[in-house]
Amino acid sequence: MKENRQRAILDLVRQRPVHTQQELVLVLAERGFSATQATVSRDIQELGLVRTNDGYAAGGPPPLVSELVLSTTQVQFLFVVHTPSGTANLVARAIDEAGLEGVAGTVAGDDTIIVVLRDDAAAHDLRRFLGADA
Repeated sequence: MKENRQRAILDLVRQRPVHTQQELVLVLAERGFSATQATVSRDIQELGLVRTNDGYAAGGPPPLVSELVLSTTQVQFLFVVHTPSGTANLVARAIDEAGLEGVAGTVAGDDTIIVVLRDDAAAHDLRRFLGADA
């Protein structure tokens, strides 16, 4: 339920401006999700949403994600991401939910993620998203 609600929140803020947590609660209710303002507040924090003049927006990765990326390597159209043991699924989910245009998909193991890229430009966007663009 939480995962579906958070996915709905991400869809909402990408589709139209949402300015308040209460507005999110009401729109979620219209879509069949029962949530309190406190729940939505936690979701916003976990999703790493930022508040702008135009409403909530998906920022970079949730703060924890960039801390979990130990190393990255690109091999043609594959991008390998190494994380601490047990955290690859969390990082892969953040990549998937970010909706990066050039990312075709991810496959996560225990501590390694394979990201399939559509083109070379996608690698730059992915590195920037992961905080690995040094």
